[in-house]
Amino acid sequence: MSDFRLSAQLAAHEADVRDVSFPAPDLILSASRDHTVRTWSRTASSPPTFEPHIVTQGSEFINSLTCIPSSAAFPKGLVVSAGSDSIIDVRSVAATPSDNAERLLIGHAGNVCALALIPGSKFVVSGSWDSTARIWSVESWATEAVLEGHEGAVWDVLPLSETLVITGCSDKNIRIFDLGKSVAGQVQPWSTIYTPDVVRALCQVPKGHPSGADIASASNDGIIRLWKLSGQQVGELKGHTSFIYSLASLPSGELVSSGEDRTVRVWRGSECVQTITHPAISVWCVAVCPANGDIVSGASDGVVRVFSRSEERTASPETLAHFDESVKSSSIPQQEVGGINKEKLPGPEFLKTKSGTKDGQVQMIKEDDGSVTAHQWSIGQQQWINIGTVVDAVGSSGRKVEYSGQSYDYVFDVAIEEGQPSLKLPYNLSENPYARAQKFINDNELSQNYLDQVAQFIVSNTQGATIGEASEASGPDPYGTESRYRPEGEKSSPKILPVQDYLDITAAKYERTYTP
Repeated sequence: MSDFRLSAQLAAHEADVRDVSFPAPDLILSASRDHTVRTWSRTASSPPTFEPHIVTQGSEFINSLTCIPSSAAFPKGLVVSAGSDSIIDVRSVAATPSDNAERLLIGHAGNVCALALIPGSKFVVSGSWDSTARIWSVESWATEAVLEGHEGAVWDVLPLSETLVITGCSDKNIRIFDLGKSVAGQVQPWSTIYTPDVVRALCQVPKGHPSGADIASASNDGIIRLWKLSGQQVGELKGHTSFIYSLASLPSGELVSSGEDRTVRVWRGSECVQTITHPAISVWCVAVCPANGDIVSGASDGVVRVFSRSEERTASPETLAHFDESVKSSSIPQQEVGGINKEKLPGPEFLKTKSGTKDGQVQMIKEDDGSVTAHQWSIGQQQWINIGTVVDAVGSSGRKVEYSGQSYDYVFDVAIEEGQPSLKLPYNLSENPYARAQKFINDNELSQNYLDQVAQFIVSNTQGATIGEASEASGPDPYGTESRYRPEGEKSSPKILPVQDYLDITAAKYERTYTP
């Protein structure tokens, strides 16, 4: 089976693309932290081109979406989207920002981070940081049931049938709900699968998969786990080197995933058969078109990308060359690849004489000019692909702070309880603030509800600082794009902690000295 190749690059969003949907070959939907939902209508097929259209323009992050197909009541179909304001917006696919929504669904008390259409198209399920999932009637738009029992944020929801819904939670559990067992509008899980790590994403495993699994889950530890609904784990897919944010299944029976290691990966059986590196820090989401098997991804650079195995849907040579060059010219923080001893690295001749052992394998090369480049093995192309130059990120003053034996650009003090010792929050400018905030929460066993607040604090207190330059300089965005990511927008004042008297940041612009 041939490799996926870039089909189209869709650039219009001004911030991270957090969710995508690919309901039909001629329609893509995307949700972004630029407060918009956009539709992309295909205007040409070879090479494919798409025309963007803003459907929703809000005032908060939009982190999740799903699409309801056309019907007699809604001939154009509906876009359902939600985000940090906890309100679910329902409107026509053909709507404009000035149009009123069909409905605004109110019920959640926190960021709505997952939406999915239940088979039969009569209900929508949502997952939220408020530790619940909700079932909404498409006919009445009322809450039909609340799925309870979670002890953390519900990161993903997976409806398997009209009555069976699976949830993945930050409390490390997968829960299975039978909607037919609702009592007074509440449903308790009839089964729970306990996992080793936070569950970030779920997908149904295609029938006939060699593992015999029913569902797959992805976690912060970079492992995809395959499960029977009985709770038996029947496989693990290893290859990602950081958080996995999204999972989907292909019509071919394969799985596809995306994550914090800049990649989309295609899995056949238990093997990774293709790794697609993006010129971004994070690939937040991936979705599949059920009609033609093409893939769409959304990333931290604000670009929506389509990939296809069809030769006729491959992008133009100029677009392919631009994408390859963007990946090649990416800067890879040394922290991402671990400790490197330059003197022991092979030279460029290695790439001509040695083959990789698996798809996605990364090899560091010491170039003739002394720089270090990263190269990734492609099984399909049977060659090493340059995926960027490894850089040593130096903070805004050019000096590092030592903490726990490692060097950081910043080390912030965080007071959790009055009278208790402060916790340390280390951060490098080359990192994703959300990844660092998640690690801080995990390391200190804090509530998942504080993820956005900690990340926003990091961004607010490192704005203007650039890798390897003085603090007053305006250099390239550490996210790899000139439109630096600011969660609250350019003109908004940052949210200040504490929140609800729980989390209190006591120091900002922390002095670059370390006292044990």
